Amino acid sequence: MNWDKASEVWPNNIRPNVGDLATAESIGRMGRAIHIWEACPKCGHKRWVKRNTRGTCCQSCMTPPVYYGVENNRWNKTRKTRTKSGIRVYVSPDHPFFAMAHKCSKDYAILEHRLVMATHLGRCLESWEVVHHADGDNCNNSLDNLVLLPNQAMHTAYTLLQVEMRNLEARVTLLEAENILLRTQLESLGYGNPELSEDSDVV
Repeated sequence: MNWDKASEVWPNNIRPNVGDLATAESIGRMGRAIHIWEACPKCGHKRWVKRNTRGTCCQSCMTPPVYYGVENNRWNKTRKTRTKSGIRVYVSPDHPFFAMAHKCSKDYAILEHRLVMATHLGRCLESWEVVHHADGDNCNNSLDNLVLLPNQAMHTAYTLLQVEMRNLEARVTLLEAENILLRTQLESLGYGNPELSEDSDVV
């Protein structure tokens, strides 16, 4: 029994006429409902339906068609989606950098930071080229925040260098704060302040 086409089964291999009745068991369905052979009022497709639902449209007519890309009335050429990798910009096939686009579901999209860099250079980026965000925010796609690196290995090394630099900057800031605190404590004890120093002349 082909359950996918259960609504089109012919009992005893005899083509039914519109209005013929059949039990659920005879057409391979569960239950005890009586079914009627009926044509869809929209497309005319004939199939079995429960007698109490006669006059309804077939499933394909009941389900509205889904349009993707430029055929969708909600299509917007500047449509964007925020993802883990950054902001995706959906593009149409006539886009000058469509060659860089990747298929996302039914549409095509380019990561915005790659699109910004490609527009700046006036060429499509190679698949091995990596666009790095200098401040670490992959949604900040201003040109001055982007660095083009030749490959993923260079990107990894550059990222590790940036992390090390940030750690050093944090360490320097901490040492400067400790130095200010120590100087304040020494001055409160009279060291380094001629007015409070024990060696100063007392009038």
